[in-house]
Amino acid sequence: MSTTSPVAASDRLIEHLRQRGAHLDKAEVAHFGRPDEERAAVASGATLHALTADALLEVTGEDARTFLQGQLSNDVDALNATRAQLSTYCTAQGRMLASLLVWRRADAFLLQLPAELATPVRSRLQKYVLRAKVRLADISERCAILGLGGAGANAVLNAAFGAAPSEPMGKVGFEWGDAICLGSELYEVVVFGDGAPATWDRLSGLARPSGSRWWRWRLIQAGLPVITGATQELFVPQMANMAALGAVSFDKGCYPGQEIVARAQYRGQVKRRLVHLHAQAGAPQPGQALFAPPAAAAVGTVVNAAPAPAGGFDLLAVVQDDSARRGTLRLGSADGPPLAP
Repeated sequence: MSTTSPVAASDRLIEHLRQRGAHLDKAEVAHFGRPDEERAAVASGATLHALTADALLEVTGEDARTFLQGQLSNDVDALNATRAQLSTYCTAQGRMLASLLVWRRADAFLLQLPAELATPVRSRLQKYVLRAKVRLADISERCAILGLGGAGANAVLNAAFGAAPSEPMGKVGFEWGDAICLGSELYEVVVFGDGAPATWDRLSGLARPSGSRWWRWRLIQAGLPVITGATQELFVPQMANMAALGAVSFDKGCYPGQEIVARAQYRGQVKRRLVHLHAQAGAPQPGQALFAPPAAAAVGTVVNAAPAPAGGFDLLAVVQDDSARRGTLRLGSADGPPLAP
């Protein structure tokens, strides 16, 4: 990996963004001074986002590939210089501890996940290293992760770097890092070492800088769920549509929870599914329960939520099949704000 100067690359980017007008809310960029214009830009064109709430784990060593093949739900052997993959890390009961974006860079395997999960996931993985020649490191301070999405995002990458991955999970390298396609006109740009400020300036000359919440909205629109601390161990991968998104291999060997995940797939035992919903009010939060009146028991759980450019909130939720079909869902309680498909 690239070396860095004494100031962490992540901190250097945050200071650079401050100089470019960024207003921070805790660790995230709230906006760049004109939130109403950013809202309009997200709905109509390409926008650029600093993903400062994400972390990157690096797995290296002679046994790194074999080790990860026995821990993650996807087929690590399928990774190569031009392909990334979604994956999950599960408990022995098949419940997701994390949803991951995984790729290779030289001899290292990189695992991207929310920063709040980086330490517990790393610690849990470390317990299973045993005598294997594997090193686990959190390299979040040595890199910067940017999101680029919206109409024209592909053209922005091509103009900035001369190339863009053309298919979901495609990956191309550039001067300072990697660009990964998450879906149609949706990309991540991961910058290593000292190149983050220059990369940001190059991209921000072609796409509108916008707050982090709008990146979360883009992921929701693309149907890409992210497991957070509020939703750990609540879902098997199929409930959150991770198998359909290609994050689970049913042809590889064992990993934690593999038997339960496979049984759910082949015996049709999953009775909950991921749905896209809209709330005009209520500010939904990950982990919040959903209800279907007049039933008193919860029938679903919010996975991710974000403000919508046109107003209200868009969200991804895991909901019981019968309740999802009836479509009479409410947020937080049986008499809470209504939710629309």
